[in-house]
Amino acid sequence: MKLDPLFCDNLIFAENKPVRVFGEGEGDVTVSFNGSAKTVRSKDGRWLAELPACEPGGPYELEISALDFHKVIKNVYVGRVYLIAGQSNAEFRLCESDEPETGYMSDELLRNYFVCRPWIPEDVFAPGDGWRVAEKDAVGQWSAIGYLAGRALRRETGLAIGTVSCYQGASIIESWMPAEEVAKFGLKENELMIDHTYPEYTAWNKGGIIYDSMLSKLFPFSFSGVIWYQGESDTTAAEGAVYDKELCRLMQIMREGFADPELYFAIIQIADFDGRKEYDPEGWISIQKAQERAVEADEFSSLVISRDVCESSGIHPVKKTQLSERAAKVFY
Repeated sequence: MKLDPLFCDNLIFAENKPVRVFGEGEGDVTVSFNGSAKTVRSKDGRWLAELPACEPGGPYELEISALDFHKVIKNVYVGRVYLIAGQSNAEFRLCESDEPETGYMSDELLRNYFVCRPWIPEDVFAPGDGWRVAEKDAVGQWSAIGYLAGRALRRETGLAIGTVSCYQGASIIESWMPAEEVAKFGLKENELMIDHTYPEYTAWNKGGIIYDSMLSKLFPFSFSGVIWYQGESDTTAAEGAVYDKELCRLMQIMREGFADPELYFAIIQIADFDGRKEYDPEGWISIQKAQERAVEADEFSSLVISRDVCESSGIHPVKKTQLSERAAKVFY
């Protein structure tokens, strides 16, 4: 019997959401947490136990038992958990931002889990590191958006806050959805931005790759919300004409995967970038407008404006603090 690596010490579950624990193997599995227990039988080599939603609190222990397996996971809290997903501006590290190091804080109830990127064998953090508790000497390597939004949510709610980092720089939106979905949007190869075929990015930039190897591995964990920051790799006018439909479909796919039809999204609109707009102004602006249309069409999402709080001189704005706090405010 095998437990998904997401379930380890320092885990945080989302308040008022079903507690779902899953893994691989054959046979019966019993999961116990906070006064509830459930026994399930695996199907096709996979198993999933769903327990009732809980109020905020902790620390608790999560116990998983099978015929040849027993595991007790310690220091578990119920609070809020947010998925941080997208491309390089979601991945952009705190130490690369202009947040002063005096803002780096240790916080036992702010934690982050990093999803494995199979094409990066020596990543900064990996699932083997488990749920990392915020330590001021280490958070510089966390996602700036993840840490700063998490810090704001800790201050505002007082709850335990978990973030799950699932991102890849220079990733196209098509890689985040199942491969069979991509053809539905009718884009031709000569209409795509170069990131789709750039040799250094081919390990992850093809329909379904990130979905298969990263995103879907988290299904059906319960999240409090999603912060999505992507679009810079889809900036042609042709892509902008359908990006809103792609983004709406992706949000639907995630809600289906996470078994939460009202899962809420904070969509960070890509910032203005002088360099890109000089040679392809129509394409860049078309994605910004498409993100606006997507949010208008989706009742469980909000647009997070970046242009007034981020500089436009580079594709990776270093000003992330106010933007992150604005994203966090969506979930207050």
